[in-house]
Amino acid sequence: MLAVRLLLLFGVLLLAYAAVFHLAPAIVVRIGRALGFRMELTPLTARRVRRFRRIHRGYISLVLIGSAFAASLVLELTVNHKPLYVRYGELVRYPALADWLNTFAPWRERNAEVRWPEVGLAERGGGEIDGRLYARWVADPATLETEAQAVEAAITQDEKRFRAVLAASARERGLTYDPASPLPEAKQQEYAEQRRLAAAYRRLRRELEAGKAAIVMPPYPFSPGELLLNYEGSPPYPPVWARPANAAGMWPLLGTDFDGRDVLSQLLYGFRVSFAFALAVALIGYAIGVSVGGIMGYFGGWIDIAVQRVIEVWSSIPFLFTIMILASVINPGFLALAVLLIVLRSWLGITYTVRGEFYRERSRDYVQAARAIGLRDTKIMRRHILPNALVPVVTFLPFDIVAYIGALVSLDYLGFGLPPSTPSWGRLLRQGADNVKNYPELVIIPVIAFAVTLFCVVMIGEAVREAFDPKEYARLR
Repeated sequence: MLAVRLLLLFGVLLLAYAAVFHLAPAIVVRIGRALGFRMELTPLTARRVRRFRRIHRGYISLVLIGSAFAASLVLELTVNHKPLYVRYGELVRYPALADWLNTFAPWRERNAEVRWPEVGLAERGGGEIDGRLYARWVADPATLETEAQAVEAAITQDEKRFRAVLAASARERGLTYDPASPLPEAKQQEYAEQRRLAAAYRRLRRELEAGKAAIVMPPYPFSPGELLLNYEGSPPYPPVWARPANAAGMWPLLGTDFDGRDVLSQLLYGFRVSFAFALAVALIGYAIGVSVGGIMGYFGGWIDIAVQRVIEVWSSIPFLFTIMILASVINPGFLALAVLLIVLRSWLGITYTVRGEFYRERSRDYVQAARAIGLRDTKIMRRHILPNALVPVVTFLPFDIVAYIGALVSLDYLGFGLPPSTPSWGRLLRQGADNVKNYPELVIIPVIAFAVTLFCVVMIGEAVREAFDPKEYARLR
Protein backbone atom coordinates (compact mmCIF):
# COMPACT_ATOMS: atom_id res chain seq x y z
CA MET A 1 0.00 0.00 0.00
CA LEU A 2 2.84 2.38 0.84
CA ALA A 3 4.54 1.64 -2.47
CA VAL A 4 1.30 2.40 -4.35
CA ARG A 5 0.95 5.75 -2.58
CA LEU A 6 4.55 6.68 -3.35
CA LEU A 7 3.99 5.76 -7.01
CA LEU A 8 0.94 8.02 -7.06
CA LEU A 9 3.00 10.90 -5.69
CA PHE A 10 5.65 10.24 -8.33
CA GLY A 11 2.90 10.28 -10.97
CA VAL A 12 1.78 13.69 -9.70
CA LEU A 13 5.38 14.90 -10.07
CA LEU A 14 5.49 13.65 -13.68
CA LEU A 15 2.20 15.41 -14.44
CA ALA A 16 3.62 18.60 -12.95
CA TYR A 17 6.69 18.26 -15.20
CA ALA A 18 4.51 17.82 -18.28
CA ALA A 19 2.36 20.80 -17.30
CA VAL A 20 5.28 23.17 -16.62
CA PHE A 21 7.70 22.24 -19.41
CA HIS A 22 5.32 21.20 -22.20
CA LEU A 23 1.69 22.19 -21.73
CA ALA A 24 2.15 25.67 -20.22
CA PRO A 25 4.69 26.90 -22.81
CA ALA A 26 2.49 25.68 -25.67
CA ILE A 27 -0.53 27.49 -24.22
CA VAL A 28 1.43 30.71 -23.68
CA VAL A 29 2.77 30.63 -27.25
CA ARG A 30 -0.69 30.07 -28.72
CA ILE A 31 -2.24 32.83 -26.65
CA GLY A 32 0.58 35.21 -27.55
CA ARG A 33 0.25 34.49 -31.26
CA ALA A 34 -3.50 34.90 -31.05
CA LEU A 35 -2.92 38.34 -29.55
CA GLY A 36 -0.60 39.28 -32.41
CA PHE A 37 2.83 38.74 -30.83
CA ARG A 38 5.58 36.92 -32.73
CA MET A 39 6.41 34.63 -29.76
CA GLU A 40 9.78 33.64 -31.20
CA LEU A 41 13.16 33.72 -29.52
CA THR A 42 15.90 35.87 -30.99
CA PRO A 43 18.84 33.91 -32.45
CA LEU A 44 21.07 34.90 -29.53
CA THR A 45 18.50 33.91 -26.92
CA ALA A 46 17.82 30.62 -28.74
CA ARG A 47 21.55 29.81 -28.66
CA ARG A 48 21.66 30.61 -24.94
CA VAL A 49 18.72 28.33 -24.26
CA ARG A 50 20.30 25.50 -26.24
CA ARG A 51 23.55 25.94 -24.33
CA PHE A 52 21.68 25.93 -21.02
CA ARG A 53 19.97 22.65 -21.96
CA ARG A 54 23.37 21.13 -22.73
CA ILE A 55 24.55 21.97 -19.20
CA HIS A 56 22.90 18.91 -17.68
CA ARG A 57 23.45 19.72 -14.01
CA GLY A 58 21.59 23.00 -14.41
CA TYR A 59 18.85 21.73 -16.69
CA ILE A 60 18.10 18.68 -14.53
CA SER A 61 18.02 20.91 -11.45
CA LEU A 62 15.56 23.22 -13.19
CA VAL A 63 13.34 20.27 -14.10
CA LEU A 64 13.40 18.98 -10.52
CA ILE A 65 12.73 22.35 -8.87
CA GLY A 66 10.13 23.43 -11.43
CA SER A 67 8.25 20.14 -11.26
CA ALA A 68 8.41 20.03 -7.45
CA PHE A 69 7.11 23.59 -7.10
CA ALA A 70 4.31 23.00 -9.61
CA ALA A 71 3.32 19.81 -7.78
CA SER A 72 3.40 21.69 -4.46
CA LEU A 73 0.68 24.02 -5.72
CA VAL A 74 -1.81 21.15 -5.46
CA LEU A 75 -0.58 19.65 -2.20
CA GLU A 76 -4.05 19.91 -0.66
CA LEU A 77 -5.14 17.31 -3.23
CA THR A 78 -2.18 14.96 -2.74
CA VAL A 79 -0.97 15.41 0.86
CA ASN A 80 -3.96 15.95 3.12
CA HIS A 81 -5.86 14.14 5.85
CA LYS A 82 -9.13 15.30 4.31
CA PRO A 83 -10.75 13.01 1.71
CA LEU A 84 -10.80 13.83 -1.97
CA TYR A 85 -14.30 12.38 -2.23
CA VAL A 86 -16.85 11.22 0.34
CA ARG A 87 -20.24 9.69 -0.41
CA TYR A 88 -22.76 8.53 2.18
CA GLY A 89 -26.26 7.99 0.87
CA GLU A 90 -27.27 11.28 -0.76
CA LEU A 91 -24.35 13.19 0.76
CA VAL A 92 -21.45 13.87 -1.62
CA ARG A 93 -18.57 16.10 -0.54
CA TYR A 94 -15.10 17.02 -1.84
CA PRO A 95 -13.30 18.23 1.31
CA ALA A 96 -9.74 18.26 -0.08
CA LEU A 97 -10.82 20.20 -3.16
CA ALA A 98 -12.63 22.72 -0.97
CA ASP A 99 -9.51 22.99 1.19
CA TRP A 100 -7.38 23.66 -1.90
CA LEU A 101 -9.75 26.34 -3.18
CA ASN A 102 -9.81 27.97 0.24
CA THR A 103 -6.01 28.13 0.22
CA PHE A 104 -5.87 30.23 -2.95
CA ALA A 105 -9.24 31.97 -2.46
CA PRO A 106 -9.51 32.66 1.27
CA TRP A 107 -12.56 34.84 0.82
CA ARG A 108 -14.63 31.77 -0.08
CA GLU A 109 -16.91 30.19 2.49
CA ARG A 110 -15.06 27.37 4.19
CA ASN A 111 -16.91 24.08 3.72
CA ALA A 112 -14.06 21.59 3.78
CA GLU A 113 -15.15 19.45 6.73
CA VAL A 114 -17.24 16.30 6.83
CA ARG A 115 -18.51 15.47 10.30
CA TRP A 116 -19.40 12.13 11.85
CA PRO A 117 -23.19 12.79 11.91
CA GLU A 118 -23.04 13.37 8.15
CA VAL A 119 -21.69 9.87 7.54
CA GLY A 120 -24.12 8.03 9.77
CA LEU A 121 -22.24 7.94 13.07
CA ALA A 122 -23.68 10.75 15.14
CA GLU A 123 -22.82 8.90 18.37
CA ARG A 124 -19.13 9.79 17.88
CA GLY A 125 -19.96 13.49 18.24
CA GLY A 126 -20.04 16.43 15.88
CA GLY A 127 -16.31 16.63 15.15
CA GLU A 128 -14.60 16.21 11.81
CA ILE A 129 -14.31 12.62 10.61
CA ASP A 130 -10.99 10.80 10.61
CA GLY A 131 -10.61 10.16 6.90
CA ARG A 132 -8.03 7.41 7.30
CA LEU A 133 -10.19 5.55 9.82
CA TYR A 134 -13.33 5.91 7.73
CA ALA A 135 -11.47 4.75 4.62
CA ARG A 136 -10.35 1.64 6.50
CA TRP A 137 -13.96 0.94 7.51
CA VAL A 138 -15.20 1.40 3.94
CA ALA A 139 -12.48 -0.94 2.64
CA ASP A 140 -13.22 -3.58 5.30
CA PRO A 141 -16.61 -3.08 7.04
CA ALA A 142 -15.93 -6.11 9.27
CA THR A 143 -13.53 -3.98 11.33
CA LEU A 144 -16.59 -2.11 12.66
CA GLU A 145 -17.62 -5.27 14.51
CA THR A 146 -14.24 -5.17 16.24
CA GLU A 147 -14.89 -1.53 17.18
CA ALA A 148 -18.31 -2.45 18.60
CA GLN A 149 -16.89 -5.38 20.59
CA ALA A 150 -14.12 -3.13 21.95
CA VAL A 151 -16.75 -0.65 23.20
CA GLU A 152 -18.77 -3.43 24.85
CA ALA A 153 -15.62 -4.92 26.43
CA ALA A 154 -14.72 -1.48 27.80
CA ILE A 155 -18.22 -1.20 29.32
CA THR A 156 -17.88 -4.62 30.99
CA GLN A 157 -14.43 -3.86 32.40
CA ASP A 158 -15.45 -0.43 33.66
CA GLU A 159 -18.57 -1.85 35.30
CA LYS A 160 -16.48 -4.50 37.07
CA ARG A 161 -14.07 -1.89 38.36
CA PHE A 162 -16.88 0.40 39.45
CA ARG A 163 -18.73 -2.38 41.31
CA ALA A 164 -15.44 -3.43 42.95
CA VAL A 165 -15.02 0.11 44.25
CA LEU A 166 -18.62 0.13 45.53
CA ALA A 167 -18.09 -3.26 47.27
CA ALA A 168 -14.86 -2.05 48.94
CA SER A 169 -16.61 1.11 50.11
CA ALA A 170 -19.50 -0.95 51.54
CA ARG A 171 -17.10 -3.26 53.44
CA GLU A 172 -15.39 -0.27 54.99
CA ARG A 173 -18.75 0.85 56.35
CA GLY A 174 -19.62 -2.67 57.58
CA LEU A 175 -22.27 -3.18 54.91
CA THR A 176 -22.93 -5.93 52.37
CA TYR A 177 -22.90 -4.94 48.71
CA ASP A 178 -25.37 -6.65 46.34
CA PRO A 179 -23.67 -7.18 42.91
CA ALA A 180 -27.12 -7.24 41.29
CA SER A 181 -28.08 -3.81 42.61
CA PRO A 182 -28.69 -1.14 39.96
CA LEU A 183 -25.93 1.28 39.14
CA PRO A 184 -26.28 5.03 39.73
CA GLU A 185 -28.31 6.83 37.10
CA ALA A 186 -25.36 8.83 35.78
CA LYS A 187 -23.38 5.65 35.24
CA GLN A 188 -26.33 3.98 33.54
CA GLN A 189 -26.63 6.93 31.14
CA GLU A 190 -22.91 6.73 30.36
CA TYR A 191 -23.13 3.02 29.57
CA ALA A 192 -26.29 3.57 27.54
CA GLU A 193 -24.49 6.11 25.33
CA GLN A 194 -21.63 3.68 24.81
CA ARG A 195 -24.03 0.86 23.90
CA ARG A 196 -25.70 3.17 21.39
CA LEU A 197 -22.24 3.78 19.89
CA ALA A 198 -21.66 0.01 19.59
CA ALA A 199 -25.07 -0.36 17.94
CA ALA A 200 -24.21 2.52 15.58
CA TYR A 201 -21.00 0.73 14.57
CA ARG A 202 -22.98 -2.39 13.65
CA ARG A 203 -25.59 -0.34 11.80
CA LEU A 204 -22.88 1.47 9.85
CA ARG A 205 -21.28 -1.88 9.02
CA ARG A 206 -24.51 -3.09 7.41
CA GLU A 207 -24.77 0.17 5.44
CA LEU A 208 -21.18 -0.04 4.22
CA GLU A 209 -21.61 -3.67 3.19
CA ALA A 210 -24.67 -2.57 1.20
CA GLY A 211 -22.51 -0.06 -0.71
CA LYS A 212 -24.09 3.04 0.82
CA ALA A 213 -20.75 4.83 1.32
CA ALA A 214 -17.51 5.47 -0.54
CA ILE A 215 -14.37 7.47 0.15
CA VAL A 216 -11.20 8.37 -1.75
CA MET A 217 -8.20 9.61 0.22
CA PRO A 218 -5.18 11.56 -1.14
CA PRO A 219 -2.04 9.54 -1.93
CA TYR A 220 -0.45 10.64 1.36
CA PRO A 221 -3.28 11.13 3.88
CA PHE A 222 -1.53 13.33 6.45
CA SER A 223 -1.58 17.12 6.88
CA PRO A 224 1.08 19.43 8.32
CA GLY A 225 -1.27 20.90 10.92
CA GLU A 226 -2.87 17.62 12.03
CA LEU A 227 -1.98 16.40 15.50
CA LEU A 228 -1.29 12.65 15.46
CA LEU A 229 -1.88 11.64 19.07
CA ASN A 230 -3.75 8.36 18.63
CA TYR A 231 -0.66 6.16 18.32
CA GLU A 232 0.82 4.22 21.21
CA GLY A 233 3.25 6.29 23.25
CA SER A 234 3.87 9.99 22.89
CA PRO A 235 5.37 12.06 20.07
CA PRO A 236 7.73 12.43 18.41
CA TYR A 237 7.00 9.15 16.64
CA PRO A 238 9.87 7.55 14.68
CA PRO A 239 9.97 7.16 10.86
CA VAL A 240 8.16 4.26 9.26
CA TRP A 241 11.29 2.06 9.12
CA ALA A 242 11.70 2.36 12.91
CA ARG A 243 8.06 2.11 13.95
CA PRO A 244 7.00 -0.41 16.62
CA ALA A 245 6.34 -3.92 15.38
CA ASN A 246 2.80 -3.92 16.82
CA ALA A 247 1.82 -0.60 15.23
CA ALA A 248 -1.48 -0.83 13.34
CA GLY A 249 -2.90 1.41 10.65
CA MET A 250 -1.04 3.83 8.42
CA TRP A 251 2.14 5.28 9.89
CA PRO A 252 3.71 8.69 9.08
CA LEU A 253 6.47 8.03 6.57
CA LEU A 254 9.10 10.23 8.24
CA GLY A 255 7.57 10.23 11.71
CA THR A 256 6.31 13.28 13.61
CA ASP A 257 7.72 16.22 15.52
CA PHE A 258 7.24 16.87 19.23
CA ASP A 259 3.76 18.27 18.66
CA GLY A 260 2.64 15.16 16.79
CA ARG A 261 2.67 16.81 13.33
CA ASP A 262 3.75 14.75 10.34
CA VAL A 263 7.30 15.58 9.24
CA LEU A 264 6.96 14.72 5.53
CA SER A 265 3.87 16.88 5.01
CA GLN A 266 5.60 19.75 6.84
CA LEU A 267 8.61 19.38 4.53
CA LEU A 268 6.46 19.45 1.40
CA TYR A 269 4.26 22.34 2.48
CA GLY A 270 7.32 24.11 3.89
CA PHE A 271 9.02 23.81 0.49
CA ARG A 272 6.04 25.49 -1.16
CA VAL A 273 5.97 28.29 1.39
CA SER A 274 9.75 28.87 1.30
CA PHE A 275 10.10 28.76 -2.48
CA ALA A 276 7.01 30.88 -3.14
CA PHE A 277 8.22 33.40 -0.56
CA ALA A 278 11.70 33.60 -2.08
CA LEU A 279 10.36 33.77 -5.64
CA ALA A 280 7.89 36.55 -4.80
CA VAL A 281 10.47 38.59 -2.88
CA ALA A 282 13.10 38.17 -5.60
CA LEU A 283 10.82 39.01 -8.54
CA ILE A 284 9.17 42.03 -6.92
CA GLY A 285 12.48 43.24 -5.51
CA TYR A 286 14.14 42.87 -8.90
CA ALA A 287 11.31 44.75 -10.60
CA ILE A 288 11.85 47.67 -8.21
CA GLY A 289 15.64 47.46 -8.38
CA VAL A 290 15.74 47.28 -12.19
CA SER A 291 13.44 50.30 -12.44
CA VAL A 292 15.42 52.39 -9.96
CA GLY A 293 18.80 51.32 -11.35
CA GLY A 294 17.68 52.01 -14.90
CA ILE A 295 16.61 55.54 -14.02
CA MET A 296 19.88 56.16 -12.19
CA GLY A 297 22.06 54.86 -15.00
CA TYR A 298 20.17 56.41 -17.90
CA PHE A 299 19.65 59.92 -16.59
CA GLY A 300 22.70 60.20 -14.32
CA GLY A 301 23.50 63.64 -12.92
CA TRP A 302 21.74 64.85 -9.79
CA ILE A 303 19.14 62.05 -10.05
CA ASP A 304 21.87 59.43 -9.83
CA ILE A 305 23.62 61.18 -6.94
CA ALA A 306 20.40 61.76 -4.95
CA VAL A 307 19.18 58.18 -5.31
CA GLN A 308 22.64 56.82 -4.45
CA ARG A 309 22.64 58.77 -1.19
CA VAL A 310 19.18 57.42 -0.34
CA ILE A 311 20.29 53.85 -1.07
CA GLU A 312 23.43 54.25 1.02
CA VAL A 313 21.41 55.44 3.99
CA TRP A 314 18.75 52.77 3.51
CA SER A 315 21.27 49.94 3.13
CA SER A 316 22.89 50.93 6.44
CA ILE A 317 19.78 49.75 8.30
CA PRO A 318 20.60 46.40 10.01
CA PHE A 319 18.30 44.12 8.10
CA LEU A 320 18.09 41.10 10.42
CA PHE A 321 17.69 43.10 13.62
CA THR A 322 15.01 45.30 12.05
CA ILE A 323 13.05 42.26 10.88
CA MET A 324 13.32 40.66 14.32
CA ILE A 325 12.13 43.81 16.09
CA LEU A 326 9.19 44.31 13.74
CA ALA A 327 8.28 40.61 13.81
CA SER A 328 8.18 40.61 17.59
CA VAL A 329 5.74 43.52 17.51
CA ILE A 330 3.39 42.81 14.60
CA ASN A 331 3.72 38.97 14.23
CA PRO A 332 3.75 39.14 10.40
CA GLY A 333 2.16 36.64 8.07
CA PHE A 334 3.41 35.56 4.65
CA LEU A 335 2.47 38.80 2.86
CA ALA A 336 3.66 41.16 5.62
CA LEU A 337 7.03 39.41 5.96
CA ALA A 338 7.53 39.44 2.19
CA VAL A 339 6.79 43.18 2.07
CA LEU A 340 9.26 43.82 4.89
CA LEU A 341 11.98 41.88 3.10
CA ILE A 342 11.28 43.64 -0.20
CA VAL A 343 11.31 47.13 1.33
CA LEU A 344 14.37 46.59 3.51
CA ARG A 345 16.63 44.52 1.29
CA SER A 346 15.67 42.74 -1.90
CA TRP A 347 15.76 45.72 -4.29
CA LEU A 348 19.07 47.19 -3.15
CA GLY A 349 21.66 44.78 -4.55
CA ILE A 350 20.45 44.61 -8.14
CA THR A 351 20.02 48.39 -8.35
CA TYR A 352 23.74 49.11 -8.65
CA THR A 353 24.23 46.32 -11.18
CA VAL A 354 21.47 47.59 -13.46
CA ARG A 355 22.68 51.17 -12.98
CA GLY A 356 26.10 50.17 -14.33
CA GLU A 357 24.54 48.34 -17.29
CA PHE A 358 22.37 51.31 -18.24
CA TYR A 359 25.27 53.72 -17.72
CA ARG A 360 27.36 51.69 -20.15
CA GLU A 361 24.64 51.12 -22.74
CA ARG A 362 23.37 54.69 -22.92
CA SER A 363 26.51 55.79 -24.76
CA ARG A 364 26.18 53.11 -27.46
CA ASP A 365 25.43 54.05 -31.05
CA TYR A 366 22.01 52.38 -31.14
CA VAL A 367 20.85 54.55 -28.22
CA GLN A 368 22.10 57.69 -29.92
CA ALA A 369 20.29 56.64 -33.11
CA ALA A 370 17.07 56.04 -31.18
CA ARG A 371 17.33 59.52 -29.67
CA ALA A 372 18.03 61.01 -33.09
CA ILE A 373 14.79 59.66 -34.55
CA GLY A 374 12.85 61.16 -31.64
CA LEU A 375 11.99 58.15 -29.46
CA ARG A 376 10.95 58.94 -25.91
CA ASP A 377 13.34 58.13 -23.05
CA THR A 378 10.95 55.60 -21.54
CA LYS A 379 10.71 53.71 -24.83
CA ILE A 380 14.47 53.72 -25.29
CA MET A 381 14.96 52.38 -21.78
CA ARG A 382 12.27 49.72 -22.06
CA ARG A 383 12.71 48.43 -25.60
CA HIS A 384 16.37 49.01 -26.39
CA ILE A 385 18.56 49.22 -23.29
CA LEU A 386 16.69 46.90 -20.92
CA PRO A 387 16.95 43.73 -23.07
CA ASN A 388 20.73 44.27 -23.25
CA ALA A 389 20.97 44.83 -19.49
CA LEU A 390 19.09 41.71 -18.37
CA VAL A 391 22.01 39.28 -18.51
CA PRO A 392 23.29 40.03 -14.97
CA VAL A 393 19.70 40.18 -13.71
CA VAL A 394 18.93 36.67 -14.97
CA THR A 395 22.30 35.44 -13.72
CA PHE A 396 21.93 36.76 -10.17
CA LEU A 397 18.27 35.81 -9.70
CA PRO A 398 18.77 32.13 -8.70
CA PHE A 399 21.41 33.08 -6.13
CA ASP A 400 19.13 35.67 -4.56
CA ILE A 401 16.35 33.08 -4.39
CA VAL A 402 18.76 30.90 -2.40
CA ALA A 403 19.49 33.84 -0.09
CA TYR A 404 15.80 34.55 0.56
CA ILE A 405 15.02 30.89 1.27
CA GLY A 406 17.85 30.93 3.76
CA ALA A 407 16.59 34.19 5.27
CA LEU A 408 13.10 32.78 5.82
CA VAL A 409 14.43 29.54 7.31
CA SER A 410 16.72 31.53 9.61
CA LEU A 411 13.92 33.80 10.80
CA ASP A 412 11.65 30.80 11.44
CA TYR A 413 14.47 29.06 13.30
CA LEU A 414 14.90 32.11 15.54
CA GLY A 415 11.15 32.39 16.10
CA PHE A 416 10.71 35.70 14.24
CA GLY A 417 9.36 34.36 10.96
CA LEU A 418 5.95 33.12 9.86
CA PRO A 419 3.15 32.31 12.33
CA PRO A 420 3.45 28.97 14.18
CA SER A 421 0.53 27.53 12.21
CA THR A 422 2.50 27.85 8.94
CA PRO A 423 4.59 24.79 7.94
CA SER A 424 8.23 25.76 8.20
CA TRP A 425 11.63 24.16 7.71
CA GLY A 426 13.13 26.52 10.26
CA ARG A 427 10.73 25.42 12.98
CA LEU A 428 11.50 21.76 12.28
CA LEU A 429 15.21 22.51 12.53
CA ARG A 430 14.67 24.30 15.82
CA GLN A 431 12.90 21.30 17.34
CA GLY A 432 15.60 18.96 16.07
CA ALA A 433 18.46 21.18 17.27
CA ASP A 434 17.00 21.26 20.78
CA ASN A 435 16.89 17.43 20.88
CA VAL A 436 19.61 16.39 18.45
CA LYS A 437 21.00 13.64 20.68
CA ASN A 438 17.74 11.77 21.18
CA TYR A 439 16.02 12.53 17.87
CA PRO A 440 18.70 13.23 15.23
CA GLU A 441 16.26 12.51 12.39
CA LEU A 442 14.44 15.77 13.15
CA VAL A 443 17.64 17.59 12.15
CA ILE A 444 18.90 15.29 9.41
CA ILE A 445 15.66 15.16 7.41
CA PRO A 446 15.00 18.93 7.08
CA VAL A 447 18.73 19.63 6.56
CA ILE A 448 18.78 17.20 3.62
CA ALA A 449 15.66 18.79 2.11
CA PHE A 450 17.11 22.29 2.61
CA ALA A 451 20.51 21.34 1.19
CA VAL A 452 19.07 19.58 -1.89
CA THR A 453 16.83 22.56 -2.67
CA LEU A 454 19.64 25.09 -2.35
CA PHE A 455 22.01 22.86 -4.34
CA CYS A 456 19.54 22.61 -7.22
CA VAL A 457 18.89 26.35 -7.29
CA VAL A 458 22.64 27.11 -7.19
CA MET A 459 23.22 24.67 -10.06
CA ILE A 460 20.54 26.50 -12.05
CA GLY A 461 22.30 29.80 -11.35
CA GLU A 462 25.69 28.41 -12.38
CA ALA A 463 24.25 27.02 -15.60
CA VAL A 464 22.49 30.29 -16.42
CA ARG A 465 25.69 32.23 -15.78
CA GLU A 466 27.63 29.91 -18.09
CA ALA A 467 24.95 29.93 -20.78
CA PHE A 468 24.73 33.75 -20.78
CA ASP A 469 28.52 34.24 -20.77
CA PRO A 470 29.17 36.66 -23.66
CA LYS A 471 32.61 35.14 -24.29
CA GLU A 472 30.89 32.03 -25.60
CA TYR A 473 29.61 33.99 -28.61
CA ALA A 474 32.47 36.45 -29.12
CA ARG A 475 34.01 36.57 -32.60
CA LEU A 476 37.53 37.13 -31.33
CA ARG A 477 38.88 34.50 -28.97
